[in-house]
Amino acid sequence: MDRGYKIPEEELGNFMKGGAMNDQYGIQLFFNTDPKRAKELLPPPLVPADPVNPMGFAYIVNIRQPTFSPWYMEGGLGIMARLGDYEGVYFLGLMLSGPGALMGVFSGRETSGLAKKLCERILVERTGDVGRCLIRRDGVDLLDVKLKMGSYNLKSHRVEQEGCSREKPATTGGGCLNHVYHVEQGAFTNLRVNFYNSPTRYYSWDPAEAEVSLASSINDRWGELPVTNVIGAGWMVSDNWVISQEKIYEYTDEKELNQAMSLLLPGRYDRCTFLRDHQSYE
Repeated sequence: MDRGYKIPEEELGNFMKGGAMNDQYGIQLFFNTDPKRAKELLPPPLVPADPVNPMGFAYIVNIRQPTFSPWYMEGGLGIMARLGDYEGVYFLGLMLSGPGALMGVFSGRETSGLAKKLCERILVERTGDVGRCLIRRDGVDLLDVKLKMGSYNLKSHRVEQEGCSREKPATTGGGCLNHVYHVEQGAFTNLRVNFYNSPTRYYSWDPAEAEVSLASSINDRWGELPVTNVIGAGWMVSDNWVISQEKIYEYTDEKELNQAMSLLLPGRYDRCTFLRDHQSYE
């Protein structure tokens, strides 16, 4: 029905109401990374959750039934970080493709401060006990994961969701450390960190050994996070949603704010937004 341009006022409260990323099909990946580099890539005052042997985290999924858009593909790369009493994933970047990607990017960036961009290709592929997942942007495979189901790279690794099923799903807590800010005439203001409280309900989980390759493009420097040891991956079907977003830190020192923004912006904007000499034709 054509209601014209205006959204009826009585519907405004429905914006992203009960937003959830349901029926996710794909992988979660765990690995260790270099302590010095992990610390350098985290905006202050965030620090690695494990300063001695920091953990990296990635996921690549087909979100088949989001509540706020058509289906879309999504993946991200992050570091397990800590701020005070709060621990969660700090995402260096997240990429989206597919019919619902634009709404996924805008809603995630504007309402939650997630470092989201659009990319040209995300692959989630499994045949029997082997799989492959990748994220491609600017012609570069930023993250390429080859998988073999059965066990983790690190045999002693365990997670809560092992053994879950459609009849007996497993729900785990989780969260992200997200940055929200305003842009006012070229200046960045009101920077804060929110704890994005986001549990996941798992309906299946297959442990997998993983071969991981990270690479950089001029716009997305994912290859700067080294993979020193692959812990393992899980091939899953899951739902993910947001309980709350709590402000846990506010930047009041200008020097600290600028240090943080220099690390935050590459996950949100391309190099062309800082240069005048740029063009690309195909």
